[in-house]
Amino acid sequence: MADPLTVIGIVANIVQLVDFSTKVLARLNEFQSTLGEIPRAFRHIKAELPVLQETLRQTKDTIDNGAIEDSTKAALLPAVEGCKNEVEALDGLLAETLPAAGDSRLKKTKKALWSITQDGKVESITKVLRGYIATLTFYHAATSSTLRPLKGVHLQEKYSLIADGWS
Repeated sequence: MADPLTVIGIVANIVQLVDFSTKVLARLNEFQSTLGEIPRAFRHIKAELPVLQETLRQTKDTIDNGAIEDSTKAALLPAVEGCKNEVEALDGLLAETLPAAGDSRLKKTKKALWSITQDGKVESITKVLRGYIATLTFYHAATSSTLRPLKGVHLQEKYSLIADGWS
């Protein structure tokens, strides 16, 4: 059985991560609406964060419904915490890189030039984040697969049910 703090921790981390990713998406949308285009380094993030958010919402709903065992929650916690750390780093980088609405032309130009030097950091964050997203998405795919055995039906009975259907 997992530590109760782990169980509480995963839900809290999911909530924080959804909030952070919503903030990052809002920042990117604001930037796009102001200047018409998101810097190339951030475009894929705008496409991938909604997938992360949906996966996290599904995970939280499954936890809230009691359908995830404590050991699974404990196993998922490092991936959720890792995602949170990467999205926080991304948010900080966006705050430093993307110009705000009230910035002067000089400050906007400096940020634009500085953002070019940050492509490597963004790529590194994105690479790690993709790994976590893949882990969480794989978990959901595996747990929602229709290929899972039927509960309470042994393998022999399952094949008998299939064979009976073909006769």
